[in-house]
Amino acid sequence: MSGRIRILDDHVINRIAAGEVVERPASVVKELVENALDAEAGQVDVELEAGGRRLIRVCDDGTGMDEDEALLALERHATSKLSNASDLDRIATLGFRGEALPSIAAVSRMRLSSATDPSRGGCVITIEGGRILGVEAMARGRGTSIEVRDLFFNTPARRKFLHAPETELRHVQEALMAMVMARPEVGLSLRHGGRLLIEAPPTHDVQQRLRDLLRRRKVGSIHHFEASGGGMRVWGLLAEMESSGRPKVSLLVNGRWVRDRLMVAAVFRVLRSAAGGFGGAHIVLSLSLPPDVIDVNVHPAKAEVRFARSGAVFALIERALRRLLETGHSTVPVHKVESVWEGEGRIESGEQQGTRPDTRVSDGEAKAGRELQASLFEHPAYGRKLDQEGKSEAVFSGFSSRTSTRSGARPGPADTPFGRLLAQYRNSFLLLEDEYGLLIVDQHVAHERVLYEKFLDRLQSRSSPSQGLLMPLVLEMDEARVAALPGISDVLEAVGVDAEIFGPETIRVSSLPPELDGEEAGAFLEEILDRATEIGGTPERLVEKLREELAASLSCRAAIKVNHPLKEVEQRALLEDLSGTRDPYRCPHGRPIVLRLGQDEMERRLGRR
Repeated sequence: MSGRIRILDDHVINRIAAGEVVERPASVVKELVENALDAEAGQVDVELEAGGRRLIRVCDDGTGMDEDEALLALERHATSKLSNASDLDRIATLGFRGEALPSIAAVSRMRLSSATDPSRGGCVITIEGGRILGVEAMARGRGTSIEVRDLFFNTPARRKFLHAPETELRHVQEALMAMVMARPEVGLSLRHGGRLLIEAPPTHDVQQRLRDLLRRRKVGSIHHFEASGGGMRVWGLLAEMESSGRPKVSLLVNGRWVRDRLMVAAVFRVLRSAAGGFGGAHIVLSLSLPPDVIDVNVHPAKAEVRFARSGAVFALIERALRRLLETGHSTVPVHKVESVWEGEGRIESGEQQGTRPDTRVSDGEAKAGRELQASLFEHPAYGRKLDQEGKSEAVFSGFSSRTSTRSGARPGPADTPFGRLLAQYRNSFLLLEDEYGLLIVDQHVAHERVLYEKFLDRLQSRSSPSQGLLMPLVLEMDEARVAALPGISDVLEAVGVDAEIFGPETIRVSSLPPELDGEEAGAFLEEILDRATEIGGTPERLVEKLREELAASLSCRAAIKVNHPLKEVEQRALLEDLSGTRDPYRCPHGRPIVLRLGQDEMERRLGRR
């Protein structure tokens, strides 16, 4: 039975607030750096130990505080950035809630020193678990320094949910990279365990700022994109990286680093439609809009926002990125497009040079068009039925809603599991024919599917062929990735990769599976270690989460590439191996392996029907 209602004391209130504001070391860094930026700092230096679990130190050269202000800043809801309720509707600063310092102090051992004028001296305040232990005068330069030690020392239930130091370090790096992209004129440094990880001097060139932040990775071209409308403006940078994996997206809204599913979804929707793909790319996306159409006060840590017109935001981001992709890929001259089908509705013909025709259809026409597309390009991957034994088998249905006598063209006898092999096209695709028409097999993704299942089987059996390297590979990576290696070394060995830490930022690889060459090994390890730091947790959890991703990444890098000639015997062997896989129509990443052009469709387009 619960006790009587009472008011909690300030100490308990602060610890509850800390649970809302302080999630992990990256949350502390975010709050302290935001305060430094609001204080007009020109240089911000961050230092960590053990991923921030043992020490977080943030020093700035901003306006600073005198003793009275510093003591007041440690009280809840004390802020210099709001004066009345109406200010909440036009927030222009990064911090404004007045909860960061007391919340952090409640769950750590904190030391705050600050000064507004070096000639007048400054102060240093020592706090432990939210209680002030001492206030002293000190000589120091203008600005503020805050040390946070032993985070969650007095809340062991929270401390046990922290991840490994390399995972926490990764989250700090991601937060800092996004925040300082909004303020390139401010210098930033990050040290971990005494080693310099980020050094970004002040600049007015945002592309140079991004290169400085990514200096430990191989950066290709950096593309700028932007669009505006409806009182909003979006700009961004897309950095092509010499690695694969999932693109990384850093989001800024009115200069504030946020997490927002809507904005990320808009980015990935456009990237998925890009023919070349942007695996491993780093995208910075910055959105500016009036303060009164956005709510930045929906999350205690100010990590999420709410838009008054979310649909307009989504459309604007899409438009900006699509402009970039369209300018980066040449247009195809289109002189005439005409699609006609039996039944209700038709698409109007359109003529235009160098762009798509302006095609407008009614709801009935759009529905009919979708039905036509499905019937014309039916594919085993999209239609399945169960056989008498309950197994899934491909459904080869008709390719046109029309019924008429064919021209008389007949296929030759099948000599592979997919039909009769015709040729290799442009050293990249295998051409075949069967009863229903022409098949085009992408040799890279076909081989990728074969290798993917092979690597999965090796992971299951935990035995794999491996070949030693005459000269071990020495790979340079950032500290967070290197530190994640021991957690996944067992699963790497299961697929034939023998790698060890060779230094704080170096990995040595002494053996590889026979399918993988040395040139691809570095990018493969970088991608997998990147995911390992993102996931975090125990080695068992890492192995469970990474199993399929590791097999997919390894198979993609080991598979034969485009523009690679195959002898006929190799083509047939590949098709035979593909037919024996569990899903011969989809690569591990979901892309189709086989494209079919139906005989009925060919004859219709050639005027024979």
